Parts: sequence; C-alpha cells; structure tokens
Amino acid sequence: MGIGGAAPSPRRLEQRVLYVAGAVLIASGGIHVLVWLTEGGSLGGPVSWRKPILFGFSAGVTLLSLGWLVGAIRRRAGDTILCGALALAMLLEVGLITLQQWRGVPSHFNRGAALDSAILNGIEALILLVTVVIADLTWRSFRPLRASVDVALAIRGGMLLLLLSCLFGFVLVGWGNYQAASGHPPETFGTAGVMKFPHGAPMHAIQALPLLAWLLWRIGVPEPQRTTAVAYAIGSMVAFTAYRLLQTFSGRARFEPWWLSTTVLIAAAGLLVVPAGMAVRGAIRLRKNP
Repeated sequence: MGIGGAAPSPRRLEQRVLYVAGAVLIASGGIHVLVWLTEGGSLGGPVSWRKPILFGFSAGVTLLSLGWLVGAIRRRAGDTILCGALALAMLLEVGLITLQQWRGVPSHFNRGAALDSAILNGIEALILLVTVVIADLTWRSFRPLRASVDVALAIRGGMLLLLLSCLFGFVLVGWGNYQAASGHPPETFGTAGVMKFPHGAPMHAIQALPLLAWLLWRIGVPEPQRTTAVAYAIGSMVAFTAYRLLQTFSGRARFEPWWLSTTVLIAAAGLLVVPAGMAVRGAIRLRKNP
C-alpha cells in the first residue's frame, strides 16, 4: 500500500539502502537485548547495555521512517549518495557507541584516553553529518509530496520535531563537554535537570504522527478529520517537548512538581483528547458497519 492509501511506487535504491541499514541496526539492538539478558547488570549509567540497545532500536526505526519518507518526496540527483551517507553515518555512530560498551568505557563525554577522545570526536562528527542530511530532507518535505493532506502534515510535523531533537543534541553535547571539562556531571543542568530528557521527546514523532494518520485512515475517518487529529497531535508533542525543556532548564528532575510545567503537561494531554476521540468514534463506526 502506498502513502496515505495511494498506489505504491517502485522502491528506489536509496530507500532500499535505508531499509537495509535500519534493519541491521534493529537487529543489533535485539542481539544486545539477548546479551543483557545473559550478562545481566543495570540498564542505567554511562556504561550499560542500554546504550547499544537503545541506539540500535532508535536509529534503526528512524532510518526505516526516513526510507519511507524518501518515497514521498521528489527525487533529486545525488539522493542515492545522500541516503547512503546517512545510512553509513548512523551505522558507524551506533557501531562506535556499541564498541565503547564492549570495551567497558563510556561512549559519551569520555576523553580519558587518546582512543576514547578520537572515538568521541568521530561520534560527534557523524551526528553532525546525520543532522545535515535530516535538515535537507526536512526542507524537501515542505515541497509537494506523494501523500494525502493528513499524511503530508504528519511528515512535515514529524520531520521538524526530529530536526529539533537533533539540534538540541548539539546543545546537550556542548553543555556536557563543558561540564565534563569543569569536573561536573555532564548530563545534568543545575541541581537536577536531565539534559537528555528534552532530546528524546520529539525524536520519534516521525513514526508516531504518520502512524496516527494511517490508523485513522484504516478505520475510515475522513481526511479533513484526520488532518485535524494530526494537527492536535503535533500540538501535543510540541507542548510535551516544552514541558521537558522547562523541567530541564529550571534545574528540576524529570517529574518534579512545578506549577508552570505541570500546566503545560496538562495542556499536552488535553490536546490528545481530539485524536483519541476520533479514533474511538471511528473504531465504533467500523465495528457497527464492517
């Protein structure tokens, strides 16, 4: 099935490259789940099997989503090279993070030895390359797409949020390097702010938003209502990201009570009522009229 119910198009080479790389990374995450189950140990801290598991799954599904996106945008000369570079960069980034775990040393903010510093420099350079490619794909997603109106909105909102996550990653890296050089915890802002907390919030909107549009389409919700639901979901994700930013940069822990951030969190939850209500009504109609 094509995007938004449209007729499917032949897969491009650049799509296949992203799909294969994404599948490899997801497989790596799954393998490291088995390693963790065998070896045991905590999933917290700078050295844990959480790193190859989380980065494998997260980067893998992101590449799969971007491969799907490439099928919706207008083809351009050099896309195979661009997507190949993206796939290779993410494979190498996750590979270096995984290597550090197997070596038993932190993969981030670790300049304790020459090799560790070189690996960290490589990871940060690869992150920059990935961000540049994602920025290019985000820009191109605002041109005509092979997608229905609701799916196009989901793609554009998802890509903007993914790009925001990448850009905030540089804030995280810059602050973390400064903190580490000063002898302070690299992932903490103020008393208890967790720098990676807002970084992860918008990262997977590019999966969640198109999935919402697809589910509503499958249960027969009309396109104008699907578009409204996606718009509300984007608003909710933006508000939830704002909540995380407020918690972090006020120096508070993830869910430490504060009236301002709590108000934003309630707004984020309230915005989800519209798409949830449409999904429930659509499911009821589908059950009555299969």
